[in-house]
Amino acid sequence: MINQFINLLSLPGIILFMLKAFWVQQRFIKKQLDPLIDDIQKAQDAGLTSGEIKKIRRYYGFAVPAILGEGFGILRDKSLTKKERLALTYLGASTGLYDDFFDDLNTSENHIRELTTNPTEKIAQNSSELLFVRCYKNAIDNAPDPNLLKQRAFEVFEAQVLSKKQKGSTISQKEIRSITYLKGGVSLLFYRSVLDREAQKAEQDMLYALGQLMQLENDVFDVYKDLQHNISTLVTIERSIANLRKTYHELMNETFILLGQTDFRPKNKRFFMRFICLIIYRELVCLDCLERNEKLSNNRFSVRDYSRKQLICDMEKFKQLVKLIKHFSNCETSILSTASRVKKQ
Repeated sequence: MINQFINLLSLPGIILFMLKAFWVQQRFIKKQLDPLIDDIQKAQDAGLTSGEIKKIRRYYGFAVPAILGEGFGILRDKSLTKKERLALTYLGASTGLYDDFFDDLNTSENHIRELTTNPTEKIAQNSSELLFVRCYKNAIDNAPDPNLLKQRAFEVFEAQVLSKKQKGSTISQKEIRSITYLKGGVSLLFYRSVLDREAQKAEQDMLYALGQLMQLENDVFDVYKDLQHNISTLVTIERSIANLRKTYHELMNETFILLGQTDFRPKNKRFFMRFICLIIYRELVCLDCLERNEKLSNNRFSVRDYSRKQLICDMEKFKQLVKLIKHFSNCETSILSTASRVKKQ
């Protein structure tokens, strides 16, 4: 009960922090990213689709700096520098475009490899690739260690290649889990690579685990889309939401145990934990929604038996926000203290 009260007491401060971060990043996008998008639109006959622009402005180009970047800043007890924000914004903008090369545009693997390892405008074949190259090169130019960023980018490429196995083929749960965790883990280290101080081993381990958790969250929210595209994920093949909930809690506990073993200041780790919980606990709300469907299919989760409405969790609804706050109140910060004591021993 005391822990719940403390969590709820911290909520207004976290929300204000997030609102400020969102406002700063929205202004930054208008100043730094929008002119680049406009140039591409004017230079190319076909231009970018509204979906691509939305991904850049409202999702990846926004969320990577405003959520992940600010989270990194909480741990380091310092705000993002302009170069760090530039690099994260450009990496975020390139992410949605990069995913589309694999998922929607059927770009050849060799060409994506070349875009990843040799990003030059002369090899860009359309407006999406041209914007990707410009964003990726801008990120490299603002990264403290360009070689580290390129190394992490290639790890993301390799994980994306492996993930193609999930589409339209028979694949084991074990292999899906391995690909899911790899994809999430390397993605978070990819974004972390553009900060001015290289992550130490303990931080890397924690971020890798957090990336796994975030990838699972992404698959939970994308279950309907993945079903439509015939992509096998840990969610689409599952027969019991309770199993997914168990996996979620295991990954969450691992993440926060590893967080407790880092050398960041205790108050920063607690703030970071609550900040992240407000993001990742959205998955618990979505799992609650999905679990209700089991009663409609003999108490077994069967993703193909449900409608779009039954598989999509709208987090903008008031009742879902109330559920999120309820889950947040149960955020267990004592995990950090336990982990810290174990480390000292």
